[in-house]
Amino acid sequence: MILLLFGSTTLKAQIETGENLVDSASEFAQIQYFHTLIVETGLNEKLSEEGPFTVFAPTDEAFRELPDGVMEGLLENPDELREILRAHIMTGTITSEELSGLENMPSFQGAVFKIDHHEQGIAIGDAILVAADVIATNGAIHAIDKVLIP
Repeated sequence: MILLLFGSTTLKAQIETGENLVDSASEFAQIQYFHTLIVETGLNEKLSEEGPFTVFAPTDEAFRELPDGVMEGLLENPDELREILRAHIMTGTITSEELSGLENMPSFQGAVFKIDHHEQGIAIGDAILVAADVIATNGAIHAIDKVLIP
């Protein structure tokens, strides 16, 4: 099991899992709900392909912090939920080091998130990178502290 402890700054895990993104996510303790949703929406099939892909996975805590009713509404609308999850997936393998040179990040879903660099670390939209560089055979996973809603 990949267990990363983190605080307000980014932890550069730099773990090479030797597994694809879906299997790697299943072992990443802080993103289990994201993994469950990926499987339930069928996105696991895409994330098992060759890729490469970069996944900005909200932590379980990020899902718990959504306003009341938001997650329930998404669970009742699988197409909308799938689009929200697709907003967390980018084409290519992008490490945290490479993120520092980018200004924007386009997602599968079509949204473009601004990348900011400040004292709390790297921000993708409103979310802060809290664990980075879990490297899978077909891409990378970074944990973020908020759910990206385009």
